[in-house]
Amino acid sequence: MSHDSGEMNGHNNIKQFRETTAHGTPQFPMKIYKNDFSWYTNRTIDWHWHPEIEIAVVLSGKVTCFINDTRIDAAEGEGFFINSNTMHKEIPYDENEKPIMTTVCFLPDFIGDCGSDLIYRKYIRPIIADAALKGLKLSGEIEWQRQMLDIVRSLFELSSCNSWGYELKCRNMMSELWYCLSKNLLKEPHPSAVNQKANVNEKRLKRMLSFIHENFQKELTIEEIAKSANISKSECFRCFKTMIDKKPISYLNEYRLKHAVDLLLTTDMQITEICFSCGFNHISYFGKMFRRYYGITPKQFRNSN
Repeated sequence: MSHDSGEMNGHNNIKQFRETTAHGTPQFPMKIYKNDFSWYTNRTIDWHWHPEIEIAVVLSGKVTCFINDTRIDAAEGEGFFINSNTMHKEIPYDENEKPIMTTVCFLPDFIGDCGSDLIYRKYIRPIIADAALKGLKLSGEIEWQRQMLDIVRSLFELSSCNSWGYELKCRNMMSELWYCLSKNLLKEPHPSAVNQKANVNEKRLKRMLSFIHENFQKELTIEEIAKSANISKSECFRCFKTMIDKKPISYLNEYRLKHAVDLLLTTDMQITEICFSCGFNHISYFGKMFRRYYGITPKQFRNSN
C-alpha cells in the first residue's frame, strides 16, 4: 500500500505480494487508508503480508478477512487486528456488494523504539512475537474493542484535514489504541484471538508464493514450486489446500491473469505480447483462462475498462 490518506493508489498493487512499499515514512511510519472494494480487481485485496501492523474498521457493508487459514466476517462498525508479517486477504462478504473500510498501518516502532526501549520490550514485543496471535476480530459489543474501533474511526476523520499537530494527535491516539490492545491481550488473552495452528505451513507457503511471484513469467512446475520451500509435491498441494484452499497451478494462473489485467489497463501492449509476458505459452489457453475468470475476452475487458 502506498496511497495518501483517504485515497487508494497502491493497496492492490498486484506486482507485490510481500509488500515492500513503506506505509508512511521512516520519520513517521504509519498511514491511514480508505479502502473502497470497487477499486480492486475482482473486488479483492489479495493475499499479502507486510511488517506493519494493520487495524481495520468496516465503514459500510460487510467484509470477510482471511488471516492465514482463519476466516473473520466483519460487519459495519466491526473490524479486525492483523499482526506484523501475517498473511491476509480481504473480500466483500457478499460478492455483489462494494464495502468500504478504513485501515491504519504502522510499524511497531511508531509506538516504542525497537531497541532497548521499555515500552517496546514490555508492551509491544510480546504481542508481535507471539506466533499464536496472527489476528483478532474487533467487535463493538466488547468495550475495549469498541474503544479501539472508535479510535481508528477518529484517525480516519483526522486524516482528512491533516491540521497542525496532526502527527502528535496520531501518535497519542495510537498509544491509546495500543494500551487497549496490550492491556487485554497481555493481562487476559482473549479467546477469540486467531491461533496459528501451523506456523510451519505459513512459512512454507510464503516461500512458495514469493517464488511464484518472482518467476510467474517463466514456465513453472509443481516440482519447482515445492522445491522453493524444500518440501515434496504432495506436501506442496496439502499446504496450499490447508492455507488458501487452492491448488498451486490454480493460484499461479490466477496470479498471471491479475498481472495481465494490470497490463491491459495500464499499457498499450498487444494482447499476444501480454499473454507471453505473463507466462502463458499459448494465446488460445490464455483467452480460455481469461474468459473463465472474468467472463469476457481480454480485448473486451480492455475496451470496457
